[in-house]
Amino acid sequence: MWQPLKIGNLMGTAATPLWICCLLLLVLALSTPARSAAQTVLDPMADDGPWEISADRIFHDQQADTYLAEGNVTIVRNQSTLTADRVHLDQKSRLAFAEGHVRLLQDRDELTGSRLQLHLDDETGTVTDGRIFLAANHFYITGREIRKTGPATYHITDATATTCDGPDPDWSLTGKELRVTIEGYGRAKHAALWARKMPLIYTPYMVFPVKTRRQTGLLTPEAEYSDRLGLRYLQPLFWAISDSTDATLFVDHMSQRGTRLGGEFRYMASEKAKGTLMLDGFTDRRSDTGEHDTTDRWGYGDDRFLRPNHDRYWLRGKVDQPLPWEMMARLDLDVVSDQDYLKTFDSGHAGFEQTRDYFRDTFGRDLDDYNDPVRVNQLNINRIWTGYTFNTDVRWYDDVVRRRQADTNPTLQQLPQVTLDGTKQRLLGSSLYYDLLSSYTYFYRETGTRGHRADLYPRAYYPMRFFKAIFVEPSAGFRQTAWHIDRFADNAPDDRTDHYRALYDLKLDMSTGFDRVFKIDVAGHDRLKHSIRPRVVYEYIPEQDQEDLPRFDDWDRIERLNRITYSLTNTLIARAPRLPGADGQVRGPEHIYTPFTRLKLEQHFDINRHNEDHPQPFSNVLAELEITPGRYGRILADGLWSPYDGQFYAYNAGVLLRSPGGHGLRVDYRFTRETETTRSLQTIDATAVWEVSQRWQLRGKYEHNLDTSERIENGVGISYRAQCWQIDLDLKDEPGSTSVAVMVHLVGLGAFGQ
Repeated sequence: MWQPLKIGNLMGTAATPLWICCLLLLVLALSTPARSAAQTVLDPMADDGPWEISADRIFHDQQADTYLAEGNVTIVRNQSTLTADRVHLDQKSRLAFAEGHVRLLQDRDELTGSRLQLHLDDETGTVTDGRIFLAANHFYITGREIRKTGPATYHITDATATTCDGPDPDWSLTGKELRVTIEGYGRAKHAALWARKMPLIYTPYMVFPVKTRRQTGLLTPEAEYSDRLGLRYLQPLFWAISDSTDATLFVDHMSQRGTRLGGEFRYMASEKAKGTLMLDGFTDRRSDTGEHDTTDRWGYGDDRFLRPNHDRYWLRGKVDQPLPWEMMARLDLDVVSDQDYLKTFDSGHAGFEQTRDYFRDTFGRDLDDYNDPVRVNQLNINRIWTGYTFNTDVRWYDDVVRRRQADTNPTLQQLPQVTLDGTKQRLLGSSLYYDLLSSYTYFYRETGTRGHRADLYPRAYYPMRFFKAIFVEPSAGFRQTAWHIDRFADNAPDDRTDHYRALYDLKLDMSTGFDRVFKIDVAGHDRLKHSIRPRVVYEYIPEQDQEDLPRFDDWDRIERLNRITYSLTNTLIARAPRLPGADGQVRGPEHIYTPFTRLKLEQHFDINRHNEDHPQPFSNVLAELEITPGRYGRILADGLWSPYDGQFYAYNAGVLLRSPGGHGLRVDYRFTRETETTRSLQTIDATAVWEVSQRWQLRGKYEHNLDTSERIENGVGISYRAQCWQIDLDLKDEPGSTSVAVMVHLVGLGAFGQ
């Protein structure tokens, strides 16, 4: 959720404890007769320890009822320390004064000034030439006069705020007059943002929220220029509606396309009851009609569809809601105006990538890819027991292209699908095990055949172990499926409404394992375990004529199967003794185990093909390799190799390298050979980050289609980091669009640009 950082918030969260601490220290220290220049006093009303006072001289005027401490005055209690040249307390007027190098430390926070005056009864007072340092945010707030005018109100004259160290900060925010109400608002007159001695932004009056929790206010704006959108400025506004609800509204002005408006509403009633709804849209001045150069300028070449519409929008959301009887409801919405919308707004505020990351982190659920024209909308209600899971899904597949451009829409929907599944478990205390898959689905479409399908698929297992080393598990499944058609397509060859299928299958799973442990002395590791896991699986499904059965999805056609699959998995696991901590004690398990290498080879032999004298009964060999040599490196690879012509028909390889200094390199290569059923593909994708120094960072991205010699995305960037600010410069080049972005980060205040 968006939570903007405000100067008033920083001051409000720490200034009050400083004032209260200062007040208590003065009252406790000087409301007791002092007879020596240094003493320790126990406060009978407090349970957090004594306070200590030291000074060159301490006086008490009994007639005037005043106390005076002079010369190197120090008052200490727990983590708080007040120092000054002179401290005076008047019991009759209930006034306390501290002057001369006044300094109050509380933990790491600090309040300093030349003079401090406190009204003991109402906790108000004034600091002259004051400065507040908030260590948690490294924030400095100074003023010619800082007055506490009430329990939660402040008035600062000639205010300056910054996170920069030193007397001449790189940036600062100033205000001639600043009035602040904690858990309310701050009001600044003649506010300005400065870069050293140069003013950048001025406003005669500024209002901002001052809340210790979430705050209503403007968020970081975004600005950029690109060929497709033109000059762009996006300004979001965060609205803290209540403790459990908030919203973000934004205006996105694009000089080439128009103004996009959007909003996001979020609520969190509990950890399990939460939801987010997002909507944005605009009237696009440009469209892809296929005429002249509209496709090149405003469309995308990765599909054959045009985009003639001007009304454009994207509605998406996710909700988690507990229900009675320990049930849980989950709602996923994803409705977009056209197939190009998510390509246009793939990044930035409310863009596809940001939305996808938020949904993954908050709800643990994903979105369909940005270039997928079929968006899934779903309501799921489920209940989980020990051994069983119940699910009800109402699932709508929104085909964007057909909805906008076709006269008919035969897209198949599942309204609803109900499943009851049982995990593998023992049957009535016997040696048999079983699991269960069962479902009911109503298939709906606007045009075409509609109908019901019920499917019941129990499976029985009898696991055995021979010689304590060989695992053998035969199993048998029996699938029963029934259909009822309630509407036929116009050209349906069969008008029977009811259909039934019964089909059994057999399976035999056999595996074993061999392990050996080697003594080593490499990189702090003392043992290396090599494991070999051979496995053979036989599967059989008899041939059955299913041509007369309805066909809604792939489960309506179960092909015959008679094959043997065999695989060999090698793993290497390294062991290292856990090192003791700073106190010499070893915490946690005595050893650390690290998977180092995993190599798996798999192939199957098709008996049906062999019996029919097919020239290629053996499948391609699947190879998977994973190497993790240490914390800072990883290699992943997989491939399909043909034993007949000795060629790889597909392989992927990826390398990830990191360093303790923050450097990083990732390279991914993908290859697919063209066949009768697959299209040729060959791409390379590389990203790199180089931390040149503590201040400078270089980064780059290169993604290229080697088949067509076309770029997918190229980009370079550079960043400079100072103590209290950072500037990023990025250049991105994509087909049909080039953009340059500049972002300035002011530590503690926010960021500007993109």
